[in-house]
Amino acid sequence: MNNTVKAFVLGTVLAVMAASCGGASPVQIQPKATDDPIAGTYVIKGGGGAIDSVRALTTAFTKMHPTVVWQGFDDVGSDAGVKLTVDNQVDIGYISRELKAPEKGTVDSIAIGASGTGVGVNAANAVKALTKDQVQKIFSGAITDWKDIGGTPGKIRVLLREPEAATRTAFESYFFGSSKPSYAKDAIEVFQKDETLKAISSFKDAIGMMTMTADTFASADVRLLTIDNVTATRDTLGNGTYPIRRPLYFVYSTDTLKLKPAIKSFVDWLKGPDGQKVIASL
Repeated sequence: MNNTVKAFVLGTVLAVMAASCGGASPVQIQPKATDDPIAGTYVIKGGGGAIDSVRALTTAFTKMHPTVVWQGFDDVGSDAGVKLTVDNQVDIGYISRELKAPEKGTVDSIAIGASGTGVGVNAANAVKALTKDQVQKIFSGAITDWKDIGGTPGKIRVLLREPEAATRTAFESYFFGSSKPSYAKDAIEVFQKDETLKAISSFKDAIGMMTMTADTFASADVRLLTIDNVTATRDTLGNGTYPIRRPLYFVYSTDTLKLKPAIKSFVDWLKGPDGQKVIASL
C-alpha cells in the first residue's frame, strides 16, 4: 500500500472515530416559524350582559392566534369585573354599564357594543305586552295579580337581580327614573342571569328583570315582554328603538408594564379595522 492510500485510509478511520466519540457538531434546533409569541392562557371575567359580545370577539381573535386560550367567562358582575382587573386577578375584564365615578382612571376601557335589560315572563303566561307604568307598579307591589293586567288570575311572583347588577341598575333607571326604587315586600332576589332564566322557566307566575343575551332570546320557556309597543328583539336592540339599552366595555390595566403582550395585542386588534368590523356586526 503506497503512502497516498495509507494517508486516505487513516484519514477516513480518524473521521469515523471522531464522529462516534461525539466529535460531530450538535444539531441546531431552530424555533418553529409558526410559534406565536403571545401564546398562552388568559383569564377573563365580568358582567354577564356583555358575554355574547365577549365570546364573539375572543373567538375571532383566537382564529388569528390559535394558541391563545381564554379561560373564565364567569358572570361575576360588572363591579367585580372592574375590581378583579384593578387587582390583577384577571388579565382583562368586561362590564355592561358605564364606569362609575370612583372607577374612572383605575382601568382603561374600550367599547364593544350594547346590551339590553328586558322584562321576562314564563312562555305559558298569557301576558305579552305591558306599559312602562304597569311594569313599575308590578315591581313596586301596587299590582299583585295577573288578572289586573289581562292575565290568568293568580299572584305575581316578582324576581329581582342583586343590587350590584348592571341589569338592575338599567331597569331602575328606566322604570323608576329619578324616584327611589321601591320593590314589593315579597320580591325575590336572584343572582346571575342564568339563575333568573331558570327561575322564570320554572315558575309560571314569575316576572323578572333579565339580561338580553343569546340564551334569553333562544329560550323556549321564557318570553321577553313588549314594552310600550316596542318588542324586545335583537333587531330593536341593535337599531336603538328598544329603550332599555346599556353600553358594553372591555376593561384592562392602565399600567402598560402589567399589561401582558397578548392583552395589548388583543386591545390593538379591537381598536383596529378587523376588530371594529366584528364589533359592528354584533
